[in-house]
Amino acid sequence: MMVTNLCTSPSSTIALKAGKWVDITNIPNKPGTKYYVSAYTNVTGGTISMRWYGDLTASQRVSYALTASVAGPMSMNYSVKSGNPTVTVTNILICTWDEYQANKTLLDGIGYFTGDTMPQA
Repeated sequence: MMVTNLCTSPSSTIALKAGKWVDITNIPNKPGTKYYVSAYTNVTGGTISMRWYGDLTASQRVSYALTASVAGPMSMNYSVKSGNPTVTVTNILICTWDEYQANKTLLDGIGYFTGDTMPQA
């Protein structure tokens, strides 16, 4: 089993911005393609809401599926629910939904993912 990580710098730490889309990879999405996204999200100083995930008040791994609607880099954003949060993501995995489904048991069993141990696109 092999999963190709579509994130170009999976172990980088990327600062997100409230209400703004921030690129987490520079490989363009293919419109109509369903993707699996997983990232360690560090939240301090408040509560945030992420569109595909829900509310976060602490640091945790966030994983979700989405279907790309436009060609462009995979991006993430959040809205502020309370406080003045600082939000970063790291240890990112992005793959197609089909690849995730084919390797679901393996990927769901990884407790700590750095991204550097998988082939990258």
